[in-house]
Amino acid sequence: MKKSSESSNRNDPWYRCINYNTVTAIFLLILWTIMFFTIPYQIQKPMLFMGRSLMGLKPTLFPQLAILSLIFLNIWYLVISFRLKDKNLFTEVTRQGYFRIIASLVVFFAYALLFEHLGFVLSSVLVAGTLSTFYGNRNILVGIVVSVGVPMGIYFVFTRLLKVSLPEFPFF
Repeated sequence: MKKSSESSNRNDPWYRCINYNTVTAIFLLILWTIMFFTIPYQIQKPMLFMGRSLMGLKPTLFPQLAILSLIFLNIWYLVISFRLKDKNLFTEVTRQGYFRIIASLVVFFAYALLFEHLGFVLSSVLVAGTLSTFYGNRNILVGIVVSVGVPMGIYFVFTRLLKVSLPEFPFF
């Protein structure tokens, strides 16, 4: 009995083999391809000294190699996605689930808009506090400690230890 079901799956037209994984692979392949071709326009060209570059490698080399590896992995994902038979769990998501997804996206969009103006720590505290309260944080003290402590810790590690600049606090 297995052989007949397997043979019927192999004889199905290609469009019957499309599933969530196939759509995701196609979307990501388009995204990585666009990113590959836009990288040279997003990375500043190095300074020239007497008409020659001071660097042996182009600054776009590593990002393009990384995206190229993603493209190859994505092609592999696309090929095997036709053989994957997964149940579509999106059909089981309730209205409340979609509402939570949309609310989270709105909060993250606001975070992106407020990031430069309020600084990393304050905007991260607001996002963590808002989302933890929205998703049902029961212990207010733990919520405050985590919402304030984690962004402060990340800020300290990145600015002091790793020497990465993050947007400063707006008030000092």
